[in-house]
Amino acid sequence: MDRNNQNIMKVLHGIVDVNSDFLYEIIEPKNNVILADEIFITDGEGIVLRISETYEKNFNIKSNTIIGKSVFDLEAEGMFKPCITATVIRQKKKIITTQTINGTHTAMTTGIPVFDETKNIKYVVCFNTITMEHVNSIQEKYNQLKDSINKYTAELMVLRQKNTYHDLVIKSKSMQNIWDTLCYTANTKVNVLFTGETGVGKSAIAKAIHKMSDRKDQPFVEINCAVIHENLIESELFGYEKGAFTGANPTGKIGKIELANHGTLFLDEIGELSLSLQTKLLQLIQDKTIERLSGYKKIEVDFKLICATNKNLEKEVEAGTFRRDLYYRLNVLRIQIPPLRERRADICLLAQQFLEHFNHEYNKNKYFSTKLMDFLEQHPWPGNVRQLENLIERLVITRVNEKIEIFDLPYDFMHGSNKETFIDKQNKNLFELIEDYERQLILDSYCLHKTSVAVAHDLGISQATAARKLSKYIKIV
Repeated sequence: MDRNNQNIMKVLHGIVDVNSDFLYEIIEPKNNVILADEIFITDGEGIVLRISETYEKNFNIKSNTIIGKSVFDLEAEGMFKPCITATVIRQKKKIITTQTINGTHTAMTTGIPVFDETKNIKYVVCFNTITMEHVNSIQEKYNQLKDSINKYTAELMVLRQKNTYHDLVIKSKSMQNIWDTLCYTANTKVNVLFTGETGVGKSAIAKAIHKMSDRKDQPFVEINCAVIHENLIESELFGYEKGAFTGANPTGKIGKIELANHGTLFLDEIGELSLSLQTKLLQLIQDKTIERLSGYKKIEVDFKLICATNKNLEKEVEAGTFRRDLYYRLNVLRIQIPPLRERRADICLLAQQFLEHFNHEYNKNKYFSTKLMDFLEQHPWPGNVRQLENLIERLVITRVNEKIEIFDLPYDFMHGSNKETFIDKQNKNLFELIEDYERQLILDSYCLHKTSVAVAHDLGISQATAARKLSKYIKIV
């Protein structure tokens, strides 16, 4: 028995005339909890007989001010809220619960009745196993440890992904299935068409395919068909001979398609091409030859063609704005990239990868709290991977503290103009849609007001309800 428990035994033996077996049961329970020596003893009527020196010191109570007084009176005066001794006397059984002592300290207290031979309570022995201050300290240390584990686990996952997937984050089942398909076809000449919302990572996946193919040592040429002016895109794609047009390079220029020879040609936003260029692209795919503007020589080219679009090309074909024959040429291996909200398993890993990148770029050492990671994983991300990347860069360069918390999220991120896109109606019933909307309201309010009390006031609900909702949706409490 340690010194503290020996002291407890002395205190108890000095006032309670019961056998030692009972005392050992009090201070050395079978569950191996070692009790503090904060002891409070009354008789069966609730009159205070003795308190230990540690009890006096820790709770700032002088023994001569309460010995001889009734715990029922002390409870009425607010010394104890609630009084565990009084509860034990009322219920005639062992009680374990928290009580506030002297208005300043909260402790987990155990109260045990000691019965005489006639089954009446002779004494009540109360002792504190742990104070709430200690609990809070342990909780804080636990949260810090959890954050550290989260940080290093995420970093390890990023390193594994780099070694396996060439910087491409793939953890969700849907992305794993897509990657498996692409692995089988990477070294073929089959045309690949990526479809999906803006910002889902079509360009990154195209680059990953190139890196794993037998063309990896050859050029990867990316052309965004939506950003080049219509009057210039033909010359950019096919090149031109000298004197082709006013202002042209006097020596001529090699086009992007020719630059991609023996490598990979990635045409992003393919749905933005004009019908005339669609015709030329169709001929290119069929013959694998090009002619520069104002040129007469056919130039053979060999490349793997990957295209991407966020448009519905079937509808474009029906509307007459996209050639049907070109669509079928491109639609040999079609891959629909799911939006980020449908592959939540990738979100934290992507966030950590972006964090690592921007930490290196800006010479920072930021890391995410666990609560922030939980929040990011549940956010609907209407802007997909691009929105996530932009947010992480913004947090890295604008936040002062190394630890990035949920409070650090910018106001406009939670109150942007695209809130109507946050609720995904696909394959959801009314109850699921209502829950999605409720989640968004809770997240918006918490990001703005920071506490469950303020959220309750903002939304007109009780604090208990607000705390429960926060725990449900973002694991805040």
